[in-house]
Amino acid sequence: MAKVCEVCGKGPIVVNSVIRRGKARAAGGVGRKVTGVSKRSQKPNLQPMTVTRGGVSLRVRVCSKCRKTLI
Repeated sequence: MAKVCEVCGKGPIVVNSVIRRGKARAAGGVGRKVTGVSKRSQKPNLQPMTVTRGGVSLRVRVCSKCRKTLI
């Protein structure tokens, strides 16, 4: 079962997880330094929903944004 919305096709994306340490300059420090960057995955908020198409009710997995537009 793919983690993809069946209406708009939204799927998982890969983003950077940035780790910083230090105190911000605005707060009196010397600035925040990046100490690590690693990849992570963001998945869409998929929820099951029953949709009637042509007199037949189907269970589809849609993202929360599409679910608001369908209701």
